[in-house]
Amino acid sequence: MASSTKTTADGTTRRIARVLALTNQSGGAGKTTSAVNVGACAADLGYAVLVIDADAQCDASAALGYDAPDDMPNQANLYDVLTGVAKIEEAVVSAMAGPAGDKASRPIPNLSVVLGSSALEEAEQLLAPKTGREFWLRKQLDRIRDTYDLILIDCPGNLGLIVVNAIVASDEVVACVKPGWKELRALTRMEAKIDDIRETFSVMGAEAELTNILIVDCPTTRNQGAVYDDSQQQAKEAYEELVLPTVRRSPRIPEAYAAQKVLRFYDPATENPTKLTETSALSATDDYYLVAQALGFTRRS
Repeated sequence: MASSTKTTADGTTRRIARVLALTNQSGGAGKTTSAVNVGACAADLGYAVLVIDADAQCDASAALGYDAPDDMPNQANLYDVLTGVAKIEEAVVSAMAGPAGDKASRPIPNLSVVLGSSALEEAEQLLAPKTGREFWLRKQLDRIRDTYDLILIDCPGNLGLIVVNAIVASDEVVACVKPGWKELRALTRMEAKIDDIRETFSVMGAEAELTNILIVDCPTTRNQGAVYDDSQQQAKEAYEELVLPTVRRSPRIPEAYAAQKVLRFYDPATENPTKLTETSALSATDDYYLVAQALGFTRRS
């Protein structure tokens, strides 16, 4: 399933975006890389995609062309939305292939981003006294869900109020993890937290659950680390169909981030993305196309 539809009171139907939160309770788990690259692949396959940069590090904004969103005059960001200075649609900009303002950069068709802000470090304190504080982001997304097919929330590496907001606002939660016993053991705690949030707020419409696990930074040969290979296999045995196609370890990933380009522009797919299989995939770019398609975003005619 890509996006869904809703029938309004007058009998017409409108598009309703699928909302996915990409989470992990620690940093460096590949959430940002996955959010921007799954989004870019789905956009290339014909879907209208929005990435929400909910992390004070602003890495998703940087990866999509905006290295310092706080320094952009007259441009709203997610912190402005949080403080009521701006509406969420005013914080949306076109994602870029390359640094914004560079003559060689260009907008990425079908892909937009809600810019982050370093001031989001204050989000916990700002949200804490609010009534219905866990539903702030959900209410914001309700304003724009009929504009997109897919909304991806890049969460900070913790389980604070911003992440609770992201889970409450989402239809599905994708846990991004690196291979390894420690990382995969943490999935149990993360799943329990997601279940607790859903059960606590289900009467108010929260329904997200852990729907997928995305293992990133995977060694491509066993001699790169047998323990990683074994832990991947254990995850697949424990979570079965929840495990998405894995994403390989690749030097192209940090290179692409430094160039402020998503992988599909920095290191294009090796063949027509719709013809890729896990056995024919040769790059991390290919892997992310497989992930997007496994999530239901196949080529639109």
